[in-house]
Amino acid sequence: MRSYRLALAVVAATAVAVFFGSLDNGFAYDDQGIIVQNPVVTDGDVVAALGQPYWAGEAGVGRLYRPVAQAAFAAQWRAFGGEARAFHMVNVLLHALVATLVAVLCGQLVHRWRPEAEARERAVAALLGGAFFAVHPVHVEAVANVVGQAELWAALGVVGGVVVHLGTRSAEFGARVMGTLGVGTLFAVGFGAKEIAIVLPALLLLIEAGDAGGVRALAGRLLDHLPRVLLLAGVGCSMLVARLDVLGALAGEDVTAALAGLGTMERLAHVFPLWTEYLRLLVWPMTLAADYDPGVVYPASGPSVLQTTLGLAVLIGGLAAIPWCWKRQRLVAVGAAWFAIAILPVSNLLFATGSLMAERTLFLPSVGWSLVVAGLGSRAWSRAARPRTIGLAAVVVALLLGVRSITRVPSWESSFTVMQTLVRDHPTSWRSHKARAEGLVNVGRFEDAAEAYRAGVAALPNRFDMVAATGAFFKEQRRLAEARPYLESAVALQPARPSPWVLLAELELLEGRFREAHSVATRGIASAVESAELWGVLSEAYVGGGLLDAAVRARRVSLALEPGSAQGWTRLAELLEAAGGNPEAIAEARRRAAAEGG
Repeated sequence: MRSYRLALAVVAATAVAVFFGSLDNGFAYDDQGIIVQNPVVTDGDVVAALGQPYWAGEAGVGRLYRPVAQAAFAAQWRAFGGEARAFHMVNVLLHALVATLVAVLCGQLVHRWRPEAEARERAVAALLGGAFFAVHPVHVEAVANVVGQAELWAALGVVGGVVVHLGTRSAEFGARVMGTLGVGTLFAVGFGAKEIAIVLPALLLLIEAGDAGGVRALAGRLLDHLPRVLLLAGVGCSMLVARLDVLGALAGEDVTAALAGLGTMERLAHVFPLWTEYLRLLVWPMTLAADYDPGVVYPASGPSVLQTTLGLAVLIGGLAAIPWCWKRQRLVAVGAAWFAIAILPVSNLLFATGSLMAERTLFLPSVGWSLVVAGLGSRAWSRAARPRTIGLAAVVVALLLGVRSITRVPSWESSFTVMQTLVRDHPTSWRSHKARAEGLVNVGRFEDAAEAYRAGVAALPNRFDMVAATGAFFKEQRRLAEARPYLESAVALQPARPSPWVLLAELELLEGRFREAHSVATRGIASAVESAELWGVLSEAYVGGGLLDAAVRARRVSLALEPGSAQGWTRLAELLEAAGGNPEAIAEARRRAAAEGG
């Protein structure tokens, strides 16, 4: 028992040590939109965070509902005053806790499925599985980037739920009741943090199947745990109802541009190669990326037949290994099945999701890999003539993985370092092209920037932000003919977003096409969510057409949507004066402009 506790302590300390350097990181990448620029978070309003969509960027963007993660960010902002170091400390501590729970799970399962195993073998399994999880480089994105905390809370809910279930399933009545409530609460925490935690009931079923050894016995076990089953079903349904209420739909964010418009077979041809990448990242995670869109995992034109075939072979081979290992090495079989179940919601196999692939989404599925390592390693250790050799090999591998994690952590220091690393390691990524283009603009190399923008669109033609940024660049450069097709494409890709409509209407204004600008603005108002900018550009279209009274009315609507705009109040005063408006109204508009301008 002492060696087991020591193993857990080593796992927790290792997790903290490897990721301690992330405390020097700031808010990077998606941290900006989800945390820094999110009023619900920066106001520290935990209650409001429970009823708001996850993204706080442009209206109409994203359809995610992660109340636990967002409420946690709001609570931390209120507690720490927006100090990035404190957020990162929470991430590190959560990672250490999850790694420790993974170690506990490994020990629990060895004890259950190999009761003849010595206590030291249980400790070895816990140490191997937990330590490999603690140091694995594929976890850097989830731990070293603040928004990865959603993955950490989700994994805490799922792994914690499994551990509590195993610890209380055969306990006395009172402990079983508390265990049931604990599992239900952890499920709510995990599911509320990120959708991937919906797999908890399936993983509990997997663990029960490992115990039961047959379908008939499994059915009986489910009846024994009927209150727990019903509670999990109730929590899951409640979360889905809340999601429907907040988002107006159960579906998640928009389909990733890499899979948009593809039929089922085409989608699968693009998805199968990811399984080769999953395997590589678990076994040899030396090459990592912040982006796994086309241009990184396979060419921008799409995967080759060989890549699709190889990925399919990896998937089929992995699934076939599960029944083969079931009687020979059950922990290994359950580990492989854990990975398959946990990755399914984000794998794009059943349906297209908002991301082709991301390292952060492997955080929970990789628990399965830790179970595989624990099963193989502890068995090899128990059978080895010289167990110290096995231990030395494990230490060497863990050191290699830990060093890679430590060297990877600084790449998430800021948005700049994220993009700098991506451009250096994966220059063919659309994000690399976009980052390079923005850098070239900053130094005045506009023609080179134009080429970089075009290359980014060529890499992923359906990526809205790439297309819109390219159109905006050409518009700012007054290369209006070149800007038009990109802006029209952006409008077609995301008609609910106001920004492309505004850019396209402004382009029409720059060309002196006031009737066309009016048409674009009114279509945008009808198609996109309410936007002060759209009403403002409509007002300017009326000005160009000489309809000053209509321009005043449109400007007033714009100010009703954004009453804090000093520029808007100034423009209203100008329009009122040009239209011969009431002097008192003009004076009031100027007063508001002065007040809002500080």
